Amino acid sequence: MTEVAVVTGAARGIGLELCKLLLESGRIVVGSPRIGGSAELAALGSSDRFHEIAMDVSDDASVAAASAEIARRVDHVDLLFNNAGIYPDDEAAGIERADLGAAAGAFEINALGPLRVVRALLPLLRRGSGRRVVQVTSWMGSVRDNTTGGSYGYRMSKAALNMATRNLAHDLGPEGFVALAIHPGWVRTRMGGPSAPLAAPEAAREVLRLALTTGSDLSGSFLGPGGKPLPY
Repeated sequence: MTEVAVVTGAARGIGLELCKLLLESGRIVVGSPRIGGSAELAALGSSDRFHEIAMDVSDDASVAAASAEIARRVDHVDLLFNNAGIYPDDEAAGIERADLGAAAGAFEINALGPLRVVRALLPLLRRGSGRRVVQVTSWMGSVRDNTTGGSYGYRMSKAALNMATRNLAHDLGPEGFVALAIHPGWVRTRMGGPSAPLAAPEAAREVLRLALTTGSDLSGSFLGPGGKPLPY
């Protein structure tokens, strides 16, 4: 049975590169951009092995509709990469000027979005043999490693995502699932900016490597480049 992978936030950056790598590996891939996709994603073509299905992970109706469409295209899912995420625009602001509305938006996408997707796709994931759920997270979600403050919405939403990953490991572990929170490094994407040292293809390769090789004994872990455990 050919493995099936679903990637959210697939229009560009790490998500797009994950789609490419998964296709190259012979898997069936569902790439889910937020809305509208991108020319780069469209260039992967439409075939029995690649399906572009839009999904706004912050919207219950969008996730439900996308999941129903995925179920019409494939009968199981082995790998889920929750890659969709945002970095609020005012993150340099201190507490007096922090936009709490933007922080709430970050929670909807970065923390609650992955849970919406897991819950909606759980019947398909249960039919798959891989049973891997991967959250693309950030070291900025580490409470212990926060030495500078700032970035309220992003830090808090990623810390919540890391906790959700640990919860999923407990809840779904008895069924053979492995849930991982993976920080690939500081990556040159639209979010990471041009100064980041790591190219998106390199980051995607490391995310995929860790997703496929990390044992069930590390389910629930928060991992950095090279599989290094990071402090929650």
